[in-house]
Amino acid sequence: MLNHIKKISAAKVCETLKSVFNIELDEIKILDLLESPKKVEMGHVAMPVFFLAKELKKSPKDISQLLADSINETLQAPMSKAEAAGGYLNFTFDNLSLQKLLFDHVNSSQLGEAKSSGKRVVVDYCSPNVAKPMHIGHFRATIMGQAICNLAVSQGHDLVALNYIGDWGTQFGKLAWAIENWGSEYPLEAEPIESLLKLYIRFHEEAETNKEIEKAGAETFKRLEEGDEDIKKLWQKIVKLSLAEYEKTLKRLKVKHNLVRGESFYNDKLKDTVELINSKGLLEESEGAQIVNLESDNMPPCLIRKADGASLYATRDVASALDRIEDLKADQSLYVVGSEQTLHFQQVFKVLEKMGYDWVKDCHHISFGRYRFADGQMSTRKGRLIRLNEMLDKAQTIAQEIINKKNPDLKNKKVIAEQVGIGALIFYDLMNDRQKDIDFDWDKVMNFEGDSGPYVQYCQVRCRSVLAKSGKAPLFDGGVELAAVEERELIKTLLSFEQVLESAYKNFKPHVVANYLLDVCKAFGHFYHKCRIVGEEDKLEQSRLALVVSTQKVIEKGLAILNIESPEAM
Repeated sequence: MLNHIKKISAAKVCETLKSVFNIELDEIKILDLLESPKKVEMGHVAMPVFFLAKELKKSPKDISQLLADSINETLQAPMSKAEAAGGYLNFTFDNLSLQKLLFDHVNSSQLGEAKSSGKRVVVDYCSPNVAKPMHIGHFRATIMGQAICNLAVSQGHDLVALNYIGDWGTQFGKLAWAIENWGSEYPLEAEPIESLLKLYIRFHEEAETNKEIEKAGAETFKRLEEGDEDIKKLWQKIVKLSLAEYEKTLKRLKVKHNLVRGESFYNDKLKDTVELINSKGLLEESEGAQIVNLESDNMPPCLIRKADGASLYATRDVASALDRIEDLKADQSLYVVGSEQTLHFQQVFKVLEKMGYDWVKDCHHISFGRYRFADGQMSTRKGRLIRLNEMLDKAQTIAQEIINKKNPDLKNKKVIAEQVGIGALIFYDLMNDRQKDIDFDWDKVMNFEGDSGPYVQYCQVRCRSVLAKSGKAPLFDGGVELAAVEERELIKTLLSFEQVLESAYKNFKPHVVANYLLDVCKAFGHFYHKCRIVGEEDKLEQSRLALVVSTQKVIEKGLAILNIESPEAM
């Protein structure tokens, strides 16, 4: 919506530069320069003119004034004026025109949805390691990945939402060895995930004092790779039981993958992958292992095969990257994985680049920081796990306690507490720049009044309440001009919704959407407290109700992009 008035502004600037200064500039270049002023009193669109100073041999202040004077002489609706502001040229648009633009768009089916781009995006996210319970460490990859999936769809991209599970690797040899030696001591059938986790922890505890155990685990994994039937059957059972547990958790988070594929899927492709890398003249031998030397790229070597012939993550990820292009037809491949894997992906992408694949420029590691807790970091090996389901349960419990105090007569409290509690966890995560670590604080997560998920959810509930209280139909067409500063500020903020989604996807940063929603709620709060809605003259009340509907729809759509539900009441 805001892009519409930016295009009008850019076209007017290009037209004026050509007629007044005989300078021809590409509209796209001007569009890239345009900004949104912080306050609506400064206009709706601003353009810095410093880049013209050298060519015109004039000060930016004089240039902006000359441009403003020239534009105002030939002004046409919906632009109402151009103003010089130091080295900036500010454009103000007619209130009623912007109001109509917003209302028309909100009432269309296109809110937050671009036309088809014709591109396919594969997003690899969640990706738990089989045989271990999902913990809070999986939470970031899961909800961040789903938000990026939702943003991709908002930009008109065809989506493959991929859960690339860790169902292969040396750890399965370790686990298989532990089951063979200690399995009878644990209730594997009755409590499979718990038993497997305890066996995994025990293996690493024992390995700290007995190095032979580590070697035995690696040898057992090689047996699995070679097709040992007994271990293979056990492994298949472990995968099936694990996926069933994961789906229960993902259902609570409303996370949906349309493809689940494990690392094991690439087992029969690894030999060809290694041969392909070798055919490019990239493989070298190092202490019996096969590597791609990346010294010239200031990186350690990328290990492709161990000395014992076993494959590695890098081998499988090269095979996977090729498969995503050849089989899944990806135009863009996104890997939503923690920042601790940054070097790994740099190496894999560099190997692909050296293999001659220019499409690697469209492969992106969407890295993110860790949660920090007062009692230290988590460790599966040490048994220090904060289980994801326990976190979701606690969030729901806290939300229900707060609802019981604030609105004890609320219907469907359990459902709403789940929506609010889980929504609070998601928003707390996604309101932060993904590249930063997060200090986890329950008081901040469940704050109903500060910058939080419940605050945003409550704002859209308040919108619903106003509409119900009025009982009148919103007037989207033919209403009165909403000219109060608070009304204009809210309209301007709502108009930038599509631009926010575009920017968030371009940079793969959902926090842009979360922080925008906070801005919408604050702008609505100013409007709500300064402008009487219910009880005003009919057309004014109905026009303001249309602005309330617009706010509610933008918040609801924005929360949906973050994969957060919008309760009907709180």
